[in-house]
Amino acid sequence: MPEINVLSYQYVEETDCVTATKYDSTACHTRQATIFGCHIWRFVSRLSCGQRCFEVLLLSMFYAEKHTFGPVTGLEVGIAPFGSPIKSVYLYHLGTLLIDTGPHHLRRKVTDMVAPLPVTSILLTHHHEDHSGNAARLSKELQAPVSLHPYGAAKLADGFRILPYQHILFGRSQPLAAQHYPEIIETDRFKLTPLHTPGHSKDHTVFHLEEQGWLFSGDLYVGEKIQFFRVDEKIEQQIDSLKKISTLDFKELFCAHRPSIKDGPAHLRRKLDYLESFHQQVHELHRQGLEEKEIVRRLRIKSDLPVRLFTMGNASFANMVHSSLNTKDR
Repeated sequence: MPEINVLSYQYVEETDCVTATKYDSTACHTRQATIFGCHIWRFVSRLSCGQRCFEVLLLSMFYAEKHTFGPVTGLEVGIAPFGSPIKSVYLYHLGTLLIDTGPHHLRRKVTDMVAPLPVTSILLTHHHEDHSGNAARLSKELQAPVSLHPYGAAKLADGFRILPYQHILFGRSQPLAAQHYPEIIETDRFKLTPLHTPGHSKDHTVFHLEEQGWLFSGDLYVGEKIQFFRVDEKIEQQIDSLKKISTLDFKELFCAHRPSIKDGPAHLRRKLDYLESFHQQVHELHRQGLEEKEIVRRLRIKSDLPVRLFTMGNASFANMVHSSLNTKDR
């Protein structure tokens, strides 16, 4: 398990974002959560058993399960402290293609599950560590090239730092020389169209198989009524990406954190409606004279304090409001 640098909380993954400690949102306690959370991680990292205790604890909670969705195999991995995983990540295998590679902490589970499968090419929906964590390892072992969006390829080539909570949950992706997607990805059985869908990340991409009626959506969907954003997520881009994908012809939605979902377009439309409604509410309250923190209090359904503390402010409901206020009213 890599050593956690408690000072790395000052780094926010997208290079054009302000650092977490300087993220000045009057809406929330992001700064306070960041500082308090950092103190927690600093204390934990200085315990005598420190990293080894974390490693042993995590190993005892690793979870892996194989699912079959017709010709698609879903490989679910995650950390399960109480039976069910707290956040599953799905890798999808179809034909000789593998979509996403899971977090680095689960490399042994992932390698064991992927080993019996024919894989000649690896596709990444985006560079985040829970999707690219085993790309370098699998590419080397399987002699399979890795492809993703140019922005993501540059991030993986240079290596990117992550926050302490991401070290704990996922681990850091290893540097990798990756290819860029071609306009069309073809195998002897399948034809995939990569479609750039930024918002969750700059390089986020989905894969559409028109003939089969499938969409491999990465983190575009995740849920219909999400309650927090990462500090670098852009609500306007997410809305535009959802609108773009809503015009496609498909039925099944293969989300990277959920199994196959029937009637995928309806799920995406409901998320689109939710984000547009949320965006409009934020701007309406702002026109009424409410400040950012007042809007957060008005719209927040339940406290996100545990999430804010654990992520040191990198994920919060206030980030959604902040992103909306930094986007023109639509």
